[in-house]
Amino acid sequence: MAYWIELAYSNREPRFEFLDGPENMYMYGLSAYRTAPVERLPTQARETSKKKVYPDIFAMPGLNAVSERFKTLVESFEPGVHQFFPLTLYRKDGELVEDRYYIFNCPISFGCVLTNRSEVIWVEGTELYPPRPDLSPARKTVFSKPAIDGRHLWGESFRMTGLFISDELHKAMKREKIKYFTAEYCEELDEPWTPEDNIQPILDWEKAHSGN
Repeated sequence: MAYWIELAYSNREPRFEFLDGPENMYMYGLSAYRTAPVERLPTQARETSKKKVYPDIFAMPGLNAVSERFKTLVESFEPGVHQFFPLTLYRKDGELVEDRYYIFNCPISFGCVLTNRSEVIWVEGTELYPPRPDLSPARKTVFSKPAIDGRHLWGESFRMTGLFISDELHKAMKREKIKYFTAEYCEELDEPWTPEDNIQPILDWEKAHSGN
């Protein structure tokens, strides 16, 4: 089994502003985004709300923050695979937050959603951008079991937001009371993922624009 996780937005989470955000800052929320260069990420943030306790996963402006507990848990499943950029946090009054936090990036993404088995709405392409499958945790999402076998945290090449986690990692996050995030169960089928069966509209667009 696998789950689709996204940031949970609510009044419970703290609000921060970056103190050193670069002009060309990466902004990818909580998703898979290749290998993020450290020079395009901020390193410090100050709280604009006033919370006594911070959760293990919460939204930052255009990015995310995760705790040392989250980092330790993820690396126990996939050591050395994902990126954790140290993030120094300050409370609203300027007091240093002693707990360690990071901007998290998952650099692993690949084709794994069986769009021909899922409830997908294809968004029409343009001259500059190919069509894309609009996936949503509110609609049926089916994975290729062979494609995700052995994986614990990854992204979908053709989906920009959210991440996918294995059932084992999901259970561990619940056991360790890692929160706040939303998690939606996704089905699996013992069926290989092939481009021709799942992203043919993209292949057609690429063929039509190969000379541009």
